[in-house]
Amino acid sequence: MRNHIRFLIFISLLLLNGNLLFAQRQAGEITKRLNRAGFENIRVFPYGNTVTVSYENSRYRNKATALSEILDSLSGYGYDTLKVITLVKDLPVVITKLSASVWKQYKASQITGIEMARQITISYNTDAVWNTLSNRMSTHPHINKIDIVVYPQVSIMNVQFNRNYEVQLNIAPALEVSLWRGMKFTGQVIFPVVNDYRFGEVGTLIRAGFVTLAQEFRLPGTIQGRAVVGKFNADRYGADMTLTKFLFGGVSYLSANAGYTGMYRYVSSNWYRDDLSTLTWFLKSGYFYKPYDMQLDITAGRYLMGDYGLRGDVTRYWGETSIGFYAMVAGSKFNGGFHFTIPLLPKRNRKNRSFEVRTPYYFDWEYNAGTEFNKGQIYKTRPNE
Repeated sequence: MRNHIRFLIFISLLLLNGNLLFAQRQAGEITKRLNRAGFENIRVFPYGNTVTVSYENSRYRNKATALSEILDSLSGYGYDTLKVITLVKDLPVVITKLSASVWKQYKASQITGIEMARQITISYNTDAVWNTLSNRMSTHPHINKIDIVVYPQVSIMNVQFNRNYEVQLNIAPALEVSLWRGMKFTGQVIFPVVNDYRFGEVGTLIRAGFVTLAQEFRLPGTIQGRAVVGKFNADRYGADMTLTKFLFGGVSYLSANAGYTGMYRYVSSNWYRDDLSTLTWFLKSGYFYKPYDMQLDITAGRYLMGDYGLRGDVTRYWGETSIGFYAMVAGSKFNGGFHFTIPLLPKRNRKNRSFEVRTPYYFDWEYNAGTEFNKGQIYKTRPNE
């Protein structure tokens, strides 16, 4: 009897070790495949009929294209359930969960994209799943990789009767590098190309743009945060923090922002820096209406001149392109306008690079229909904001 028990234990251990070795081998194969595809911060954890993967996309301009390639790669390894965590600066942002068979049916045109989307679970609460991956060493990390992103800057004014438009055009390359998880340094230089009179003498100078140190972080649940210090645009320097809570699988959100800044400006051939003295704050909420691919946002808060205001935005998306309209009131002044975003080439970057010179993924622009230059003004903290 004892010999039978020992034999069963021996067989069980052999099977267990065999399963572990098989899982480790498949994890290694998946890691190599995703690495060859150009993804970063790859972690793989196979367990039973489920495989969990984290990745960071710096390869494709379109995030959906990147996720699609990840799912294509995973669906061929025989697992029933796929769990994919999308990272930004090695921080978990969103988890996508679906059946491998559903993805295969969609790729074979047996079900529509709408039918497939109904069977996908998307959540910004990544805590439980991320705990199974966070202690694993990532493959192909993003840390210490340098991007030189060449941003175009275009400003147009129509406030004078004797000419139709005044134009400012700059080329503003920015060095962007991450030195640890969640961190990003940005150092930008602005080179003027065209500068009409209304934009002032400073527009003719080669000058610093954004020079910032930003740290992104996560709090328990679906709360994500970003803190940044440095030199911003709108002649501002100081500190800024934003907390965002995602709701209902990411279709809605609540956000709170606060900033404490001073002025840094060019006057009479000299640069001047004021003390930190200006407090701004904003509360923002939004909802994405899927049937029309429409984003609705409303913002209330305190602007740079101490005026309080309210702004509403409606934005319609067509793939990677969007156009929207806004209306606002600040300090009893009414204003409005439109904004748009268009994708820029290339659609994808080089694989496994440690240094890259590229254009930004998107160009966005906003038109202010009024002539109000004091009320309702606020700064930005990064070039692609």
